[in-house]
Amino acid sequence: MGILSAAVFAQSQEQIIQNGIHYHNLAKTESDGYAEKCKDTLLPYIETNMTARAYYGSAVTMQAEYCSASNPIHALDLLREGSSYIDDAVKRDNSNPGLHILRLVNGIQVSESSPFKRYAVLKDDAAWLSKKENLAGLDNDTLALVYLYRGLYKIEESDIDSALDLFDQAAAVSPGSDSAEEAQKQTARYEE
Repeated sequence: MGILSAAVFAQSQEQIIQNGIHYHNLAKTESDGYAEKCKDTLLPYIETNMTARAYYGSAVTMQAEYCSASNPIHALDLLREGSSYIDDAVKRDNSNPGLHILRLVNGIQVSESSPFKRYAVLKDDAAWLSKKENLAGLDNDTLALVYLYRGLYKIEESDIDSALDLFDQAAAVSPGSDSAEEAQKQTARYEE
């Protein structure tokens, strides 16, 4: 394979993975069909690309939500399977902030909506994402998301003051963003 064709291959692989992530994000608000498209798109890359592996796992956990009412045992199996993919991706590429963010967000959502609690694992992500050097280069919307979910983790730890500080940071760093608005709702809820 020549240099040019290798570069084209790498670019097309990255585009395919981005398409898979796009399907993942659509699956958050749409149907199981997008979660399945995400998995199908990312499957060829989950052994070599840890971002693909983590998003694949997250799509599996979304599928658990779709079947939780009709088949709770299968849903729990899907939560375990998906979380395993995410955990392995973080372990294999521990310096990737995107993987820590995905696991923190996914883990909080899974823990709040199911009997499958991820807080012990999320402790590592919350600590890793509290170090400024690990946040360098993130845009303000992503920082707001990090502060919001670190705050939600602090709520679980019963550290309300730290959570409120993190919610304030989320609102300040990216005013008007979805994360900032949710942080403001959380602040109103816990300041009472």
